[in-house]
Amino acid sequence: MENRIKKIDLWILIPILALIAFSLGVVYSASSSWSVKLNGDSSYLFRNHLLRAAFGVVMIFLFSRIDYLNLLKFRKPLMLIAVGLLLYLLVAGVETTKGAARWIRISSVSFQPADFVKYALLVNLAYLLWKKKNYIDSLYKAYLPMLSYVLIVVILIAMQPNFSTASMVFISSMMLFFIGKVQLKHMAFTVLSLVPVAALFVLSKPYILNRIFSFKEHTSGGDAGYQLSQAIIGFGSGSWFGVGPGNSNQKEFFLPQSYDDFVFSIVGEEYGFIGVTLVIVLFGIFIIRGLKLSKVIDEDFGKYLAFGITTLIGMNAAINMMVSTGLIPTTGQTLPFISYGGTSIVFNSIAVGILLNISTYRLNPKGSVWKDHINREEDD
Repeated sequence: MENRIKKIDLWILIPILALIAFSLGVVYSASSSWSVKLNGDSSYLFRNHLLRAAFGVVMIFLFSRIDYLNLLKFRKPLMLIAVGLLLYLLVAGVETTKGAARWIRISSVSFQPADFVKYALLVNLAYLLWKKKNYIDSLYKAYLPMLSYVLIVVILIAMQPNFSTASMVFISSMMLFFIGKVQLKHMAFTVLSLVPVAALFVLSKPYILNRIFSFKEHTSGGDAGYQLSQAIIGFGSGSWFGVGPGNSNQKEFFLPQSYDDFVFSIVGEEYGFIGVTLVIVLFGIFIIRGLKLSKVIDEDFGKYLAFGITTLIGMNAAINMMVSTGLIPTTGQTLPFISYGGTSIVFNSIAVGILLNISTYRLNPKGSVWKDHINREEDD
């Protein structure tokens, strides 16, 4: 490719590597007591996280070297696998203590398909937005076929039930449609039509209502708001400079999921306002750079893919931070690259690798390589 840029975008790479490195100290501290309780070894959960973080870094560099246009070959299989995994969850998913079947377990290995599904959907939507750009205003030829993919995924995720992830996938898809210049009236009608359905779904799920009531009650210290109350206590204890690495009090079984969903509270407690600001700044740099890339990339598939990857990771981070600080009800979303986890850090790392590969190209849509890819594609 004549217009290749030799270097990857360090303003995308460095913040992510910094977040992963920072996570090692945070997760080790936040999980040590829980590791002793689970396994009798204070470093048990940390070792798992270290292996997954290391594998994530490998995935970043590996996928940064693979031409992102190759995704065009696999978009249909990826989508079929995604839907198949979601269907499998409905009949054989591993239930959590709250009755949600969000995990698939094979022998001793378990993973959460939603982390893969949201990116499989993104690849498909990015392609369809490019393919249908000449008639993107058409309701029947463009919008409804694309919306059908979104609704299938959102409904299957919601049925687990996982309302927060389903909502995030839907919102990010609408944002992608907006960037793709889909008719606003079509999107508005969709949103207005689904509001009553979403409301009925929320009312039918006690665990969602409990989270909403917990959000309302956390300032009074009610039992329903215990987890959120403990998270906020952690932030308050940290003050400006924190109590120091490893000195968290909330990790000693006061804050459930201290190394997972609410790890941001441990950051606030141990590293204080300075640590919290650092994490926000690193995510901010990544988001700004990713959005800037989506504006300057020369071809539409890369443009939409870059925007979608940046949006999904950025939205996930923002939601987790707002939950931990009591700005919105608890959702169960992890903090990308910092929370303990396997599938989340792996698939987010793969996505960052793809984003970095996009940053190494300024491919003209009229270029021969792009033509070769497009000529092999069939109309949907």
